[in-house]
Amino acid sequence: MMRTIRKDIIEILEKEKHTVKQLSDYFGVPVADIIEDLKHIRQTLKPMHRKLVEQNPLCKHCGFDFRNREKLSRPSRCPRCRSEDITEPVFWVE
Repeated sequence: MMRTIRKDIIEILEKEKHTVKQLSDYFGVPVADIIEDLKHIRQTLKPMHRKLVEQNPLCKHCGFDFRNREKLSRPSRCPRCRSEDITEPVFWVE
């Protein structure tokens, strides 16, 4: 059976939580590629009654919670205070 990076990402996220940057560094691929893989993984897991879970990014300055965001990347700026000091979203598989 052939291994793919997406299968490896699922396996890793079943065991522990990671940011996109951590996965990018681990696999040695660009962040954009990991984001595309996570989008695909999110759809792949649905029929198996499993899901890709995201810990929302937060503004470190005012505490704004980026809920219900479709994008998997880190927001660039807080809509409330305009700070660029935002936490990375963290992902895992349930």
